[in-house]
Amino acid sequence: MRIVINVIDNLDKRIIEIMRRDSRCPFVEIASRLGVSEGTVRSRVHRMTEEGIIRGFTIKTSSKNVKALVEVRIDVNTDTQEIARELASYDGVTEVFEVTGDQDIIAIVDVESSQHLNDIIERVRHYDNILSTRTRLILKEHFGGM
Repeated sequence: MRIVINVIDNLDKRIIEIMRRDSRCPFVEIASRLGVSEGTVRSRVHRMTEEGIIRGFTIKTSSKNVKALVEVRIDVNTDTQEIARELASYDGVTEVFEVTGDQDIIAIVDVESSQHLNDIIERVRHYDNILSTRTRLILKEHFGGM
């Protein structure tokens, strides 16, 4: 049996930070910013991908869609992970988080209309073990920069 411990150092963290802001940033540009070779960046990204530290590459879009945080409070005797997975499969749900506090799950929704948002909320409320939902419309997004 082989035990793998995923260890990332400061350089890995800096590479990840750049790629979080722009997943299409060329390795040569990342290398230039960090003062290392392009090969170093390439091999580290490959290793982190293979080890599951980097699980995917994504884009953020600017649109005129309706974006919202849908907060879900569930009954204590419910499998939170099962509800979160189900929610993540909904069309228009871009991210789902299990959280601490008054709410148990927060979903980020990006849909083309308020009706589509409402459809998602109504679908969630049909579960017997959902105690409440709270929706917060996103008015403006701010992305971190380098």
